[in-house]
Amino acid sequence: MRFAEKPTQSAEYLRQAIPLMVKYKIPPNPLNYALWYTYVTKKAPKLNIELEKAIETYGTCPTLVCEQMFREHLIKDEINDADGFQSKVIGLVNELHDKAGIASKCASQFQDVLNSSLTELRNQKSKISKEQIIESLSANTDSISKSNQQFQQQIIAAQMQIDQLKEELHSSRNDPRVDPATKLFNRQVFDTEVAQLVQLSSENIASIAIFELDEFKAFNDNFGQAMGDKIILFIANLLNNQCKTPSLAIRYSGTQFAMILLGSDLVQATEISESMRKKVQSIRLRQKNSDAINNTLSVSFGLSQIRAEDTVESLTNRILKALTTARETGKNKIVFS
Repeated sequence: MRFAEKPTQSAEYLRQAIPLMVKYKIPPNPLNYALWYTYVTKKAPKLNIELEKAIETYGTCPTLVCEQMFREHLIKDEINDADGFQSKVIGLVNELHDKAGIASKCASQFQDVLNSSLTELRNQKSKISKEQIIESLSANTDSISKSNQQFQQQIIAAQMQIDQLKEELHSSRNDPRVDPATKLFNRQVFDTEVAQLVQLSSENIASIAIFELDEFKAFNDNFGQAMGDKIILFIANLLNNQCKTPSLAIRYSGTQFAMILLGSDLVQATEISESMRKKVQSIRLRQKNSDAINNTLSVSFGLSQIRAEDTVESLTNRILKALTTARETGKNKIVFS
C-alpha cells in the first residue's frame, strides 16, 4: 500500500489513530502505528472490517492478529516479492545455460580447428605450411582458454549470487518466535501475548492451558529417541489443529506445550483440553523389538481462565502449579486453578 498525503493530513490521521490505540491498549510499535494509521484513512475497507471485528471480540487486537492484518493488507505486495528469490535463481540458471552454450560452441569450433590442423599436418601434400597451422592452433588455443576462463568466472559469480539469495531466503524464514523443531510459536510469543492479555478489561474472556507429556523419559527408553522425536512432532500437529485462529499453539519448553484460548471461558477451554487429552491417549504404538501394541502416551493439564487481577507471573505460576498437581495425583488429567 502506498500513501501520498500532505504533511498536515498525515498529522491529522496520526492524531486520530493514537487515541484509538490507547483506548484499546494497542502496543505503541511501528507496525501498530501503520495499522491504525491505515484504519483512520479508510483506504483499506477489508482491514477496517477485520480490525473492528477483533476489537468487538477481544476488546483489543491481539499482537499476532495485528501482524496477520499488517501482512495481508499493508505489505502483501512486499511479501509476494519473496517469490522473486525463485525467479532470480531461475534467471541465473538460464543465463548460465546460455553462457554454457556459447562456451560449448567455442569448444566445438576449437575441436574442428584441431582436427583440421592435425589432418593438414599429416597430409604430405598440404599447401598450408606447418608454421601457418601452428599459428592457427595457437590463436585458437588462446581463444578457447579465454572463453573457458570467462565461463569459469561467470560460474563463480553466479554461485556467489545464488549463495547470497539462499542466505536471504533462509533469513526471511528464520522467525525467532518459532520453535524450529515443531514450527509452533515459542515461549517468547507466550510471554508477549499473556502480557497483553492481562492488561485487558475483565470483560474480555481468555483461558490458558499448559500441558506436559507424562513419563516421556520412560517412553524414550522403551521406544527409542527417534520415536520420541516423532511423537513431539505429532503432538505439535495435533495441537496446531486443535487451536483454531486466533487461539495460539505454543511449545512452552521441552515436552511442555501451551494453548492460549482467546474468547474461551473455563468451560470451553476444558472441552478443548479434554479433546486434546483424549487424542493423545488414543495413540497406539508398537514397542521397540516387539509386536506388542501399547497406548502408553498421556498428557497432564494445568488450566486457568485469566482474571482481572492477574499478572503474567501470577497467571503462569497458577497454571504451572495446577499442572504439577495433575502430574502428582495420577497424571492424564486436567486440573483447574
